[in-house]
Amino acid sequence: MTPDFRRKPEWLKIKLPRGQKTIQIVGLINEKHLHTICSSGMCPNRGECWGNGTATFMIGGNICARNCRFCNVPSGKPLPIVESEIDDIVEAVKSLRLKHVVITSVD
Repeated sequence: MTPDFRRKPEWLKIKLPRGQKTIQIVGLINEKHLHTICSSGMCPNRGECWGNGTATFMIGGNICARNCRFCNVPSGKPLPIVESEIDDIVEAVKSLRLKHVVITSVD
């Protein structure tokens, strides 16, 4: 039995903005090995938020003990806390001059 895959209607599709702020945020996240719910959760609005100077950082790694159907964060046994993680986030926020920051954690 083949699953019935249907294309999303054009009005539902969005293009991810790739402005300078977004490029800076992605670069720093990768460089510092930081996690955002924006990336881990595959949020379709991440480019818009990052372009406006907003980011939601996740502390405690990228693996959540839950397995929510609506979320794309990998599930499993959470990773150990990295001592320097919060300092790296603070440095990233200052470096990127973010206007609004949310810090959340995996469960």
